[in-house]
Amino acid sequence: MKQLITILILLTSFMVAKPKFTDKQIAAMTPQYFSRNHTAPKLVGLKIYTEKGQRIYHVEIKVDRNRSSEDLSFAVSALANMGQYAKKPFKKYVVVMHSDIRGQAPDVCVANARCTADYMIRKQITYDHWYKKCIKFETTS
Repeated sequence: MKQLITILILLTSFMVAKPKFTDKQIAAMTPQYFSRNHTAPKLVGLKIYTEKGQRIYHVEIKVDRNRSSEDLSFAVSALANMGQYAKKPFKKYVVVMHSDIRGQAPDVCVANARCTADYMIRKQITYDHWYKKCIKFETTS
């Protein structure tokens, strides 16, 4: 009887567990995630790579100058939501924002993946904590 209960518990935990996808599958699903929402920024680039032992999920978007904050929020949220299904966890999410303002260099947002999931998915930290401690902005030349 104990063995039957143990087997049932194990089967239940496997059925409830989130599916896990390869990098190739995540990369294939990302454009669909962006295209299914009509308010999403235009996705212009995507790559998943490892740098200095850290797995990075990187997207490039075209931002509207009047909606750049919303476009960034959508992109980071998309990475966090898609990233939670990766077979191997990501360390960083990178969003490169190409502006529609002529001559303006792209802005880059680098987010700690775990901390971002704590804010956007698990709701364990506040926006202020996430903004101050979990992301940083860079400008490319």
